[in-house]
Amino acid sequence: MKNFPTAAAESGSKGKHVTGETAARDAQLHTAALDAASEALSAAIMVYDRNDELIYASRQLAGYVPVASHFFSPGTRLREFLGAAYDAGMPCCTPADGTAIGSRDEWIAESIAAHWRERLDYQTRDRQRGWTKVSMRRLSSGHGLCVITDISEQKKREEQWHADLERVQLTEEILDNLPHPVFVQDRNLTLVAVNKAFCALFGAGTDVLLGNSLNSLFDAALAASLGNTARHVLETGAPSLLSMTVPQPSGQVVLAVRSRRVGKPGRYFVVTSLDHPADMTLAAERTSAVTLGPEQLAAGNENAADGPASPLDLSGRRVLVVTADSRFAETGLKVLADLRLDACSVQDAGEEDAFLNVAKTAGVAIDLVVVDADMDVRCLELARQYGIDALAIDRFQISGELAALVAEHLSRSPSVEEDDWEITTGDAVPMGSDPLVLVAEDNAVNQIVFAQILEGLGFRFVIASDGEEAVRLWQELEPQIVLMDVTLPGISGYDACRRIRDLGRSSGRTTPVIGILAHAFERDREDCLSAGMDDILHKPLSSEALEAVFQRFIPGYIAFSPA
Repeated sequence: MKNFPTAAAESGSKGKHVTGETAARDAQLHTAALDAASEALSAAIMVYDRNDELIYASRQLAGYVPVASHFFSPGTRLREFLGAAYDAGMPCCTPADGTAIGSRDEWIAESIAAHWRERLDYQTRDRQRGWTKVSMRRLSSGHGLCVITDISEQKKREEQWHADLERVQLTEEILDNLPHPVFVQDRNLTLVAVNKAFCALFGAGTDVLLGNSLNSLFDAALAASLGNTARHVLETGAPSLLSMTVPQPSGQVVLAVRSRRVGKPGRYFVVTSLDHPADMTLAAERTSAVTLGPEQLAAGNENAADGPASPLDLSGRRVLVVTADSRFAETGLKVLADLRLDACSVQDAGEEDAFLNVAKTAGVAIDLVVVDADMDVRCLELARQYGIDALAIDRFQISGELAALVAEHLSRSPSVEEDDWEITTGDAVPMGSDPLVLVAEDNAVNQIVFAQILEGLGFRFVIASDGEEAVRLWQELEPQIVLMDVTLPGISGYDACRRIRDLGRSSGRTTPVIGILAHAFERDREDCLSAGMDDILHKPLSSEALEAVFQRFIPGYIAFSPA
């Protein structure tokens, strides 16, 4: 019995010791858990008890409130921590607007009151740190929790999303106001976008057309042909031009079908436009075939009141085919002969150079050079050096699209006086070609807008997707004018223009560069002019605005006026 109190005392002592060790281990576990949560959330966490004394502060908190380290120690009163934050001029862990209210003591009292709310969330913006989100909770136990997160990237994405949405809406409005029907197919050849003109063509709304294939809209033979062309454009990236006849009460009308690939690898789309008379409809009667014969290549008169489209007379025009493939040459020459064109072929760049040189010396004008897409790019460059329009085409297109593509190219330039291919002496006939426009634009939908407008104006054009490519194409192709979007990936449109100006000074070339701006800010205009641009245009673009610029900056340009 004497020893029981002692045993009991010893037992009580051990119990207190064990309880203390357990509490210490629990505290360490809780701290480790909070550290892990702070790391996982990339957030600063602060916990305080019902007496407003700090229990825990993660190391990330110092990045938001740069005060002395002892203010983050357990046991620090919340009032002392907030006072230090006030003295440091930091808005975190303060009322929602993050501004000082009255005196220091009044501001601290207001902040403590905010920390005692059951729930409070707000966002603050600091010019140096960016956007910060603060979430405060007061638990039923009286403990308080404050979580601070950097949401600058999230805000940037939201701002970019809103800007992209505005651009998409603006572009959709532009496309809907284009006179030509336009439709977009995905890699499964399903319609994913159409403009108002396309809807009017079939007398149906987007809810009916989208999600369908061309099989439900066109004759089976025509749908199959368009499908094959779309697949080829998807696989190769080569733009396509087909012609097809469409019946009208006044006669047959030739419809130009242009297809182009847009997007990025894995997310390609095919954009197709239909150039047609304004009152043409396909709802009552569908065309039954794609017709590529010479009698069906129209001269470009799209006024339905004038009756049937007249044939395009290409007789006497001269075309040179450059290919090392005998089948390519045989097929190409046959198609050109059917068009009543004078045509012959050479096998490589050396023969092409010799041929064109002799023709130039003898005064024999070559209207077009058709180059096998498998040939060296020098074959295209040689044609341009001699001032001759060039057309690159592959084996898939040679039998199905050559006639339409050649007719399109030759219809834009005047025919030469008829003579034969015999080489004669005399002064060379000066050669000319349609102005080449270089467009620097990275947005895929805006590229479509440029393509539609420039094609409608009858211009040759090439599109660069970034600043580096724009400078390279300017050097290689020597365009007559450059339309430069100022917001390009890589180097901006401003820097691309500066490089073009530097290269131009060394080579003696001066090319008009027109800046394309999304907003009409005077500072942006000044930046364009200081970068060396000659003028600016604002989005959304119109054919009238581009024509006005071309008339000012392209010598000899006459605005297009439909017949």
